[in-house]
Amino acid sequence: MGKRAAPGDGPGRNPTTGRRASAAGDHWKRLLRRPPRAPERLDATAFVAELNRRLFADPSWREGTRFVVAADPDGGVAESTWEGPESMKPVIARIVKGTLGEFAIERPFLFDR
Repeated sequence: MGKRAAPGDGPGRNPTTGRRASAAGDHWKRLLRRPPRAPERLDATAFVAELNRRLFADPSWREGTRFVVAADPDGGVAESTWEGPESMKPVIARIVKGTLGEFAIERPFLFDR
């Protein structure tokens, strides 16, 4: 005699593998089928404000570290960069890389100051 099915084994099992479909697996499948969002266009000041929000919320943040907007010699906005100890460079890189594809900015971010 074969194995008896448990009461919850009816629907929801994959007939070929015998595994149940998980809610988490279905969630990720739906996310992967979705087309990617278009990046949000931000000016340098808004981009720096978002980066600072993420930096200050990070547990690795140290006093004196922040993102800034560097001005060119003519007084216009040149690009976004950062200030702080060199030991914070990996944290800065992680935060900036986390925004790739999420935001579109006019000028690239300067890691090396």
